[in-house]
Amino acid sequence: METRKNVRERRMEKIRKLQEGVPRRKHWEPDVSHMEFPAGRGYYETEWDRGRAERLEPDLRQDPEVEWNRKLQRDWSRHERSDYNDNGGFSSDPRTSRLAAKIMISGVLFALVWGMFQMEHPLANKGKQVVSGVLTESFDIALLSAWYENTFEGVPSFLPALGSSKHQDAEKVAAVSKHYFPPVQGKMIAAFTPIQGGVLVEVPPGAPVSALDTGLVAFAGTKEDTGFTVVIRHSAGLESIYGQLEQGSVRVGDWIKGGETLGTVAQPPQGHVTGTFYFAVSKNGKPVDPTDVVPFD
Repeated sequence: METRKNVRERRMEKIRKLQEGVPRRKHWEPDVSHMEFPAGRGYYETEWDRGRAERLEPDLRQDPEVEWNRKLQRDWSRHERSDYNDNGGFSSDPRTSRLAAKIMISGVLFALVWGMFQMEHPLANKGKQVVSGVLTESFDIALLSAWYENTFEGVPSFLPALGSSKHQDAEKVAAVSKHYFPPVQGKMIAAFTPIQGGVLVEVPPGAPVSALDTGLVAFAGTKEDTGFTVVIRHSAGLESIYGQLEQGSVRVGDWIKGGETLGTVAQPPQGHVTGTFYFAVSKNGKPVDPTDVVPFD
């Protein structure tokens, strides 16, 4: 009887010790004794569970390499899901989208400019002049150079020091060194003067007149002092004027190649045998002696 009592006391003592060793669960904490954990789980719900697993079940602790590989797989799957859009397709790179938009805008602008040059309308002709001026006229670096010099007290090396006599001489040499086509061959009867702005050349009536250089026809019409006149705008601010012509098929906005025939010399007045041709050249709006550009005989 005494032995049975001692066994019961030892059993009660063991139960009491076990109850004292388990921390009491707070009312807001989950009952971990009834929770199921999937196999291979790499973390535990409480610190007590982690310590208990490390003490009682060391074989369940995860291998660091295995956990690292699983983390990489989770990150990669998250990245793939973020790239997959709601429409059932993968989203494109933003840089590719921007490039496609730029190409589309460039194509639309090209189509608009091409269509404008195919039209014969006053507004279209004005647009042609603007576009042709941008493509043929050089950028006025003098204004930029002056602004830079006034703002930063000096001109950088990549901007030429415009306005100096040295630069003007270099510009004149560059203009003469380029090959230009003489408009006609004949005898000059009136030399260049700043007031007249050009020269008069004696040539046979009906002689062909060639363009000085490739350019855009900026004016084609009758003037009081030079009769039917054609004005061609070239690159680098150069402009050539052809007067006393027979009215031809040249129209404003036409492109003329250097050396291409743009018309013929008009018939002389009654009592005159030879015809007279007027020719003038200007550079950036200032008259230039045509004999410095091309010979006439």
